[in-house]
Amino acid sequence: MELPDLVRYGTWGGVVATAAANRRHYRLTTTWLPHLATNSLALLLPDIYRALSSVLDRSGAPRRVRGLARMVVATLDELVRDNPAYVAYVLPLAAGYLLSGPRFTIYKGELAELRLAGFGLDAIPHAATAFALSALVGDLVRTAARVAGPEHAPLLARAARAEHALTAAALALATLLWEVGEYRIHHYELRQRGSADAINMQWSPEDTLYDCFANAIGWAAATLWRTRR
Repeated sequence: MELPDLVRYGTWGGVVATAAANRRHYRLTTTWLPHLATNSLALLLPDIYRALSSVLDRSGAPRRVRGLARMVVATLDELVRDNPAYVAYVLPLAAGYLLSGPRFTIYKGELAELRLAGFGLDAIPHAATAFALSALVGDLVRTAARVAGPEHAPLLARAARAEHALTAAALALATLLWEVGEYRIHHYELRQRGSADAINMQWSPEDTLYDCFANAIGWAAATLWRTRR
């Protein structure tokens, strides 16, 4: 077993332990279950994909794949199944959840009150996750452009040239979905418990604003890094 796989499995074990602790402490499924499901899929995707690929290989299905489907398969093979660096794409997201346990959390209490230029400690996992997502989308576009067949190569070449705009759009969409989800979960849990101290999901307009700023910083850092590579 390779080191990246050990890191993924160890991180997944930490996510499971954090979710179990939050379940016992808060007794609300609205936060721990979505985070557990999302991080489990992200961390275990290479194993799921390898198992699926093995089944398809035995069935002879890859030999019948053509066109767009072949490009998708080749891209996933390179970025997910055969990529030791895949863990770097998903580790920041999991790290953000690992810091939300009932005994140690950066999202409320004294640690949440620590601020620098308005940013709290949660800006670190937010910016890191935005960096990783931007890198993933950028690598996805570049890889697809490289393995595309003649019928899709021109479109993918244009997409690769617009990589920074695509990563920004992907991050903006992910940020919107994430913040809307946090808002809805936060208010649902408040109705159930009546106090922000008694719930897992923390949300406020100010935190949302700084989350967006942190995500923008992560995107800018990823864009600068990839431009200079």
